[in-house]
Amino acid sequence: MEMMRKKLLSAILAAGLCVSLIPYSAYPEDIVPDETEETSARPDSGSSSPEEKKPQDLISVDGLFEVVSEKQSREGQSLEDVLPQPQTIEVPAEPPSSSLTVKTLTPHPGPATAMKRCAKEYRNADLRYASDTLFYTCTRKETDNGYYYLTHVVIKDASQIQGEDSLGDFGGTRETPLDAADRTGAEILVNGSYFSYGTGYATGGELLIRDNQVVHGPYSDCYEICLRKDGTLFSPGYNTIESVLKEDVVFSWGTCEDLLIRDGKKMALTDYDWNGYSYPRTSIGMVRPLEYYIITAGGADYEGGLTVYEEQEIFSDLHCAYARGLDGGASSALVINGAYVNENGDRLEDGTLQRRAVADFLLFTE
Repeated sequence: MEMMRKKLLSAILAAGLCVSLIPYSAYPEDIVPDETEETSARPDSGSSSPEEKKPQDLISVDGLFEVVSEKQSREGQSLEDVLPQPQTIEVPAEPPSSSLTVKTLTPHPGPATAMKRCAKEYRNADLRYASDTLFYTCTRKETDNGYYYLTHVVIKDASQIQGEDSLGDFGGTRETPLDAADRTGAEILVNGSYFSYGTGYATGGELLIRDNQVVHGPYSDCYEICLRKDGTLFSPGYNTIESVLKEDVVFSWGTCEDLLIRDGKKMALTDYDWNGYSYPRTSIGMVRPLEYYIITAGGADYEGGLTVYEEQEIFSDLHCAYARGLDGGASSALVINGAYVNENGDRLEDGTLQRRAVADFLLFTE
């Protein structure tokens, strides 16, 4: 962690940002626990959102993350230099020898039931689709400080929710979301893990899994989003590879975002500026296996968007059992039926929109 913070400070100085860094305070929940899962929310957590921060207010190390990283992306520097991490105690060299238990929920009955229960939602949606195997609606929602697209997805079989590496290979070459959707035939696709601009590899969480095989990391470090074979989404917390693999994980994404909801309860959020800044974000929520909500907030040039606190409230109101953020900023993308829904990417000097290529994806098929 100390090395990460030193790298971050160097990155800020290199970017020519003269700011006063204020001490960072962490909640007790940010300390690595003895238990095998992430700490539970405090009784008073999640009841209200801190005052929203503006770009000029982002003067802490963590709060500067996206502002600095987006500048560095244009200069070809690595995102690894500016990855945000909540302050923690020293992490031991080896994780505890323990077991992991993930709750198994009753899956959604399927698209036919969704169509009956969500008929009004379907009629009022901006985008909609229903078949024997797939139901979805996508609706743009306005907020006081921005906007977001809310996509509701119900599938018939768990194999229809998938993770996919760029170009189908964990090889460090990034791919645009639209190209990935065309290549895979995905009906719905969003960007996935945080990644390094320098190497192109997915990053964020320590443990990365593909087809129940570990491609990176000696253990999970609480910053993974895991997809189980039965369609369950969960975060394993600080745990061993063996415990995570026993849960039949078929894919995992690396994140730098706080866990929003676990077991239907809002989690305590880290007290750092970035969580309170309206920004383009992509996040995934699971009501139960086979039923999911996707938030895709904001647009190009980092306009609009949501705070992390707003994301948490939305997922809670939708009765999600689990929710967490994926990568955001110019990477935040939503592709439905072979077309971009939002304007993700970087606006060039001539006004054209350059779509951001990313490391991996979360997608749904017919």
